[in-house]
Amino acid sequence: MLKNLRNPTDTSSAMLSLLPTSGTMAGISIGLMGVVNLRQTPTISSVADDMLLFSALGFLLVCYLIFFALRRVHVGLLPRWTTIIDLAFLASLTLMVFSGFVILYEFI
Repeated sequence: MLKNLRNPTDTSSAMLSLLPTSGTMAGISIGLMGVVNLRQTPTISSVADDMLLFSALGFLLVCYLIFFALRRVHVGLLPRWTTIIDLAFLASLTLMVFSGFVILYEFI
């Protein structure tokens, strides 16, 4: 998250805005896996397919972590939960961008 979230209500509203974004990104990753499998290049499409699969799993993990963190808003571990959620979201997003570079390399 972009700001230091110490207030539980600010944290929960930030997580509620990240939840549909993460779900949408998981769906986009799965949709791109179908597009990648239309090409008949087995090696590069397999690498891009695996990268997109792990990014979709990462986004799905973020959805689950947000759900569990929202259930425990008033527990003292909320800053740790938000850090884990942020790192998982950024790792999944980075993996999705790298898979985009692999797909671009395949089509060129």
